[in-house]
Amino acid sequence: MKKIKYLLILMTFALLLTGCFKEKKAEEKTNSTPLLYEVTKEGKDNKLYLFGSIHAADESLYPLPTYVEDAFNRSDAVAVEFDLVEMTSDLQSQVNYLTKFTIPDNKTIKELIKEETYTKAVDILKNASVYNSLWDYYNPMMWYSLIETASMKTSELKEDKGIDLHFLNKAKEDKKDIIELESADFQYEMLLGFDEKTQIYILEQSVESYDESVENLKKLFELYKKGNRSDLEELLINDIDENDEYEKIFNDKLITSRNIDMTKSLDNYFKEGKNIFCTVGLAHIIGKEGIAESLKERGYKVEEIS
Repeated sequence: MKKIKYLLILMTFALLLTGCFKEKKAEEKTNSTPLLYEVTKEGKDNKLYLFGSIHAADESLYPLPTYVEDAFNRSDAVAVEFDLVEMTSDLQSQVNYLTKFTIPDNKTIKELIKEETYTKAVDILKNASVYNSLWDYYNPMMWYSLIETASMKTSELKEDKGIDLHFLNKAKEDKKDIIELESADFQYEMLLGFDEKTQIYILEQSVESYDESVENLKKLFELYKKGNRSDLEELLINDIDENDEYEKIFNDKLITSRNIDMTKSLDNYFKEGKNIFCTVGLAHIIGKEGIAESLKERGYKVEEIS
């Protein structure tokens, strides 16, 4: 299960466990060249830009190259998974959402998973300063999300340096329209939709592969800055084990089905004539079943920009 252990870092959901902070602008120049697509269609004057997001980063990513900032500045609207800034400003909504992840009948996680898994998970969370005894009343999917949060902290990547947060803040400052391709409701219900057996398996795998996950997260970030599509696809997409039932279910639900819906939405918004800067999790954009390829199949011209 090579991909499950760090997919949530590509999802907005993981950041709701750590909070959302105002990003500080970097002053030094960087040499990052992240992947950007320009999408056009014959007979249309407007453009769609696809810029894969990584939801946690560090100062070495900024400032972003001119070709990325120019694409944002030319756009009338910014499309994201959902408005994280708006969501994290509503504390009551966050509490309501997190409550859905509690285990029924006042049971604890220790009654659902192996003692060895629980002990290892607690050690991981404590070492990352993430553990709280209240988490014991939350289901395996919440614990998996906490493990992802811990891996982000251990790898020293910061949520306030994430790409989607960077552009959401800029969009609000520039008073650009914000398009939510999904919603907080959608992401929460999606994660809650996994049955208990699948949740436990996913948590066990993430705990057992934690050290590798941290290293892969660091590797992903370095590859993200370089922007080489084939390298990114190799790490995120190409070696998913289709023979692993749980991994296939997890990735189909978390990535493939969402790609289809996001592509449809972007196609509809593009037809309205606006220039759109879309930044969603990188895994949604690249690959044979990603948004870029899906738009090509719909007759769009998709080009990499550098």
